[in-house]
Amino acid sequence: MDANDCDAVKRQIKDLIDGMPPDELLVIKRFVQYVRDMEDPFLRNLAEAPWDDEPLTEEDIAAIEEAKEDIAAGRLIPAEELYKELGI
Repeated sequence: MDANDCDAVKRQIKDLIDGMPPDELLVIKRFVQYVRDMEDPFLRNLAEAPWDDEPLTEEDIAAIEEAKEDIAAGRLIPAEELYKELGI
């Protein structure tokens, strides 16, 4: 697609967006971000990766339960504090 065609398509898209109801704009934004992200090979592979359908092990279940208990008890560290601790 040459520059003139690209400009024409951008104008058409802008006109379509301008005519959208305000409550649909977030949907359009998410779709455009999705299309953009699919150009990134890592994000595309991540989106297309097969679902992990392996059953949870007893160890997995115990770790999940422990995490839920920590959340309920307020034993959490804010991300900013953790990053600072780790020097990130």
